[in-house]
Amino acid sequence: MLNPAWQPAQEHAERLIHISHHFLSDNIIPQVPQAPQVTQVPHAPAADLPAAEPVVIPVLLAVAADMPQRQDPGYLLRALARQLNLPSSAASEHPERDERAGRAERDWHLQTCAHAGEIAQASPLVVLMIDATLDATREAYGLLKQANQRQIENVGVIFRAGDDLAAARRCYRRLAVGALRFLDRPLVNLGWLPNPGPHFAAALAHAAQVIHSQRHERAPQEPTRGEVMQ
Repeated sequence: MLNPAWQPAQEHAERLIHISHHFLSDNIIPQVPQAPQVTQVPHAPAADLPAAEPVVIPVLLAVAADMPQRQDPGYLLRALARQLNLPSSAASEHPERDERAGRAERDWHLQTCAHAGEIAQASPLVVLMIDATLDATREAYGLLKQANQRQIENVGVIFRAGDDLAAARRCYRRLAVGALRFLDRPLVNLGWLPNPGPHFAAALAHAAQVIHSQRHERAPQEPTRGEVMQ
């Protein structure tokens, strides 16, 4: 015999069983709502991006072969090319989107030319490496005259200075004033490369920074005579 205290609970359970057909159905399976699916378009991998065109910079040389106290021009140009191709340290919020631009920034080539006739007229910048001597400065002036005939837009001058930076500054001032006065051509000062030492890396970084800036400037402003003399 059941305990009379359990009688109300039992009657309540039986009543629920009798009326359950009003709100339950064996044919309906309750569905759990699901979040809508979002189709994501994956970023194109770097390998699928079209290859960037390399940046080729022609180089003219006005250097002497019999100067063992100064570094070989080929070594200096290779060091400058490595500096130009260093990856940018700036962080990007969209690395996949900027991958092609990043590769273009790291695809620079320096190509030595025997004379200005080998340079394409569409070259945005030509680098002229010069020894810090009077004879080399005169030879460089002749190369600038050839560049004028080829209608080359910008010429960047960098001196193989060795251990005599003062001589490199004097030679650059002489060449810049002569080019502006007689050829109406302002020069792009890329600085002076000393022999490898404590200042060599800073000189390379400065030259590479100026070269990068020349590429990004669509309409570079020509320096005045006073700026050339500084």
